[in-house]
Amino acid sequence: MKGRLLFFFALFLVTVSFSERIRFVSGDFYPPFVYRDVKGEVVGISVEILKAIEKVSKLRFDIELRPFSEALSLVESGQADMINLIFKTPERERFLLFSKPILRIQSLVWVRKDLRVKDFEDLTAFVVGVVEGDANESLLRAKNPSIVFKRYSNFDELVQAVERGEIDVFLMEDLTARYYLIKHDLYHLFESLPPISAEWAYFAFPKSKLQLLEQFNAALDRLPRGEIDRMVNLFVKPRFFFPIWLRWLILAGSSVTLLVFIAMILINKRLARLVEQRTEELKKKHEELQASYEELDAVNQEFRASNEELEAMNQELEDLNRRLEEKTEQAERFQRASQEILDLVNRLTYETLQEKEFLFDILKVFKRYLPEHHFAGVILKSSQPGMITCVMREGEPIIKRIKASLGSEQTHEELLKIVADVCNEKDLTGTELVPIRSQETIHGVFFYRCENMNAVEKQYIEKFATFLANLLSFRSYVREQGLFQRRLLGVVVKALEYYDYYTRGHSQNVALYATLFAERLGLERNVIRRLFWVGMVHDVGKIFVPQHILNKKGFLTTEEFELVKIHPLKSFELLSEAGLEDIARIARHHHERYDGKGYPDGLSGENIPFESRILTIVDAFDAMTTDRPYKKGMTLEQAIVEIERCSGSQFDPYLAKKFVDLLKESPEQFLRKDR
Repeated sequence: MKGRLLFFFALFLVTVSFSERIRFVSGDFYPPFVYRDVKGEVVGISVEILKAIEKVSKLRFDIELRPFSEALSLVESGQADMINLIFKTPERERFLLFSKPILRIQSLVWVRKDLRVKDFEDLTAFVVGVVEGDANESLLRAKNPSIVFKRYSNFDELVQAVERGEIDVFLMEDLTARYYLIKHDLYHLFESLPPISAEWAYFAFPKSKLQLLEQFNAALDRLPRGEIDRMVNLFVKPRFFFPIWLRWLILAGSSVTLLVFIAMILINKRLARLVEQRTEELKKKHEELQASYEELDAVNQEFRASNEELEAMNQELEDLNRRLEEKTEQAERFQRASQEILDLVNRLTYETLQEKEFLFDILKVFKRYLPEHHFAGVILKSSQPGMITCVMREGEPIIKRIKASLGSEQTHEELLKIVADVCNEKDLTGTELVPIRSQETIHGVFFYRCENMNAVEKQYIEKFATFLANLLSFRSYVREQGLFQRRLLGVVVKALEYYDYYTRGHSQNVALYATLFAERLGLERNVIRRLFWVGMVHDVGKIFVPQHILNKKGFLTTEEFELVKIHPLKSFELLSEAGLEDIARIARHHHERYDGKGYPDGLSGENIPFESRILTIVDAFDAMTTDRPYKKGMTLEQAIVEIERCSGSQFDPYLAKKFVDLLKESPEQFLRKDR
C-alpha cells in the first residue's frame, strides 16, 4: 500500500514539474467568450480552447477575471502571461505579441424578420439599440447618417429592451448577439444585415513571452480540424424552435392516428368475415370455370389455324421492316455527317483551325457517308486568292491549292475539267458533282464516283451540301464580326497609350502574362482569349484621369490617388457601353484585394471574379518590374518575394503560388529587355 502511494506521489511531482503554469487574465464579463454561469464557475469559448490546449501540451492555465482595463495593464507590465481574445491594433502591437488568428468577429445589425429590412438605408425609420462605447456605431453611421441610436450601459440591458419589444433593431458582434438571442429564445425572430466590420481576435502575450507564444501556437496547430468551431457551437448554436401550434398539431395527429388504428382493426375483422364468404363463392365459381375450360380448348384449336395465317402476314411485315431499316440507316448516316460538319464549322475561326485541316476533316466526313466509292473530293474557296482542293483514294489525301475561280456561271463540263486537273484523271465517267451553294454564293463543290447509290442517297448528299453551305455563310459572318471587334479594341489601346505614357507597353505585357498564366492553369481557349483582351483594355478608364496625374514623375498625393482609383469603374462603363460585358466585369475588379481592402467595391476572397484575380497578379507583377521615374523596377527574384509576401492579403493564395511556380520554371518568358 505504501509503495502504491509513493508511486502516485512521484507521478504527481513529475506532472507538476513538467507542467508550466500560465497566468491567464480576461475581462470579467465577455459572453460567450468568458463569464460565470449560474453555479459561479468560469465558462465560455475561451475556457474551452484553453482546456483543449492543455490536452495537447504541457501548458496549464490559471484563469483570473478582472475589469478589462486592469487585465490589459497586467499584461502590459508583464505581471500576467497572456490575455483573453482581443483585436490587434498598431498601438497594442508595440507592447504585445499576438497568437495565430483564433476567431473572426463580425459586427452586425440585427433586425426582426417581420420588418423586412433589406439594407442600411431602410434603418432610417427605426431606433437602433447599441451598447455605449461600441466603436462600430461610427461605422454604421457612415453607412446611414440618418440613423437614430439608443444607447445602453451593457449587453443585458440592451437584450432585455429587445425582449420587451422596446427595440426592434440593434448593433452587436455576431457571437455575442447569437449567445444572448439564444439565451432569451429570440434567435428565430431575428436576422442580420451584411457585416459592418470583420476582424480577427487573438490571444495576446507580453513581448517578453516569445517562447510561450511559440508553444501556444504549436499547441493550436495540434488541435483537430474544426475543433474551435465545435467549441463555438457549444455556446452559440441555436436551439430548435418548437412552436406551440406544432405541438397541438402533433397531438391532434396522434389522436387521429389512434382513431384510424382502432377503425382499421374493426374493418379488418369485418373484412375477414367477408373473405370467408367470398372463398365459398369462389369454390363454386371454380367448378363452373372448369367446365368452361373444356369449351375453350375447342375454341383454341380454331385459334391455332388462325395463327398460321398471322405468321404468313408477319413474314411480310418483316420484309417491310428490313427495307425501313435500310432507309433509317441512310437517314442516320446523313444526320451523323451533318452533326460532324456542324462541329467542324463551329471550330472554324480565323485563329483556331487551318483551312487545310478543315478541308481534310470535311472530306473524311463526306467519305464516311458514301457507301462505296472509287474516289471522292471537295473544292472550297480559300480566304486567300484562289481555291483549295482535297482528294482521297485508298492512300493518303491529296491537298492542292489552285488559281482557278469558282462562280455560278460555270458549267458542269468546266467543273469537271477542274476536277480532272486536280485528280490527274482523264476518264471521269460516272463522276457526280454537287455544288455547295447558299442563295447566290457558291462556296465549293463535292465530287465523287460511287456504285450502287440510289436516288434517296443522292438527295441526302444534296441536302448535306446545302446544310454545309448555310453553316459556312454564318461562320463567315461571325468571323467578320470577330475581326471588327479586335480592330476596335486595338484602336482603344492605341488611344490610351497616347494619353498615358506608362500604359505604353504595360497593356501588352499584362495581356501576355495573363495569357501565359491562363495556359499554365489549363483554362479553356475562350477564357484565355478573354483574358488577353481584358489585359489590353483593363486601364482604358484612365482617360478620365487628368493626364498630368498619370504622367507625374513622383509619388501621388492622397487626392491624386483618389482620382486614379476611378479608372476601374470608368473602364467598366466604357466597355459595357461597347457591348463587352464579360470583359467589363473583369476589368472593374482588377484592383480588388483578396483581403477586401481593394477598390472600387471592396470585394474579398472568392467574391472577386476568378479572371479578375488572375489579372490582379499579372498587373501587379508588371508594375513591380517596370522602371518608373520615382523608382527602379524590381528584379524577378524580388518580385517573387513580394508576391509571396502579399499572398492571402493582396493576392489569391492559390493563384499566387501557381504564378510564382510559373515564374521560377520559365523566367525567360518574363524577363523584358525594355525595363
